[in-house]
Amino acid sequence: MAAIQLRDIHKKEPLRVLSPADWEQWVSQGYVIVRQAVSPETVAALVDGLCSFLDMRSDDPSTWTSPHTGNDRLPGHSGLVEMYNHQAQWDVRQTPRVYEAFADIWDRRDLWVTIDFANVNPPNRGSRAFDGFVHWDVDTSADPLPVSCQAVLSLTHGDEEIGGFQCVPEIFTEWEKWVSGQPSERDPFTPDITGCSVTTPQVAPGDLIIFNSLLPHGVHPNVSESRVRMAQYLTMAPAWEENAELREARVRFWRDRIPPHPPEGGMRKDESQLYGPAALSELGERLLGLRTWSEGSIVG
Repeated sequence: MAAIQLRDIHKKEPLRVLSPADWEQWVSQGYVIVRQAVSPETVAALVDGLCSFLDMRSDDPSTWTSPHTGNDRLPGHSGLVEMYNHQAQWDVRQTPRVYEAFADIWDRRDLWVTIDFANVNPPNRGSRAFDGFVHWDVDTSADPLPVSCQAVLSLTHGDEEIGGFQCVPEIFTEWEKWVSGQPSERDPFTPDITGCSVTTPQVAPGDLIIFNSLLPHGVHPNVSESRVRMAQYLTMAPAWEENAELREARVRFWRDRIPPHPPEGGMRKDESQLYGPAALSELGERLLGLRTWSEGSIVG
């Protein structure tokens, strides 16, 4: 039996972070912005951690282009940074407001968080210049359609100049109508957005954009003169606690500070040589899988 699409969930749990208007935007447009999801202190700590990881100084543009950004898994020079286990990244993941927003989305509380990468995108000039892109990370030709969501936490102010997250809500809103008008050989990972409006939401440091994986999305290029865009990627999904092998692997990624996949074209530092395992709260232990959701009272 196929899982119910996130946009079709009929809420049983009360909303904890999202407002009724947020929920309506989520189900109709495919994304929602949780304002100030993370504290300024956590944002600042993660910015400092990324700068250290990239040997980057905010006051010296000559340090903004690092061999530790860019990866063949993302188009162009979109700024992927393969740092996964910094304390500030885990502080973002185990922030109660972040967790509760995902609990609203899934209408359940037993979730796991992804161990995902970050983004540092200096102005796209010279060899870094690219036009941006819109895509899907899931196969939209699958039947049934995939059920998942994604999210990006902004660490800097974001707008159409500095770029960052962009999306095409009208394709999500009018999915059946849109897809019925597409050729049978359409690319299920790259939509034809001819005639569609592309939205680049304005965000502040600490704002979290959660979006349905069926929403066409991507990266708007940084066309600013002297601003660096920074972000942290993450998402949450129902915990798969009965999968002991996966649970053990997740704990190992955190404990040993190893990446969840081998390098695919980019350079990265060895986090195991930079710092020890991040300190986890009780909520963080559950979101990782170190502690099950049935152990003791549920945090959140």
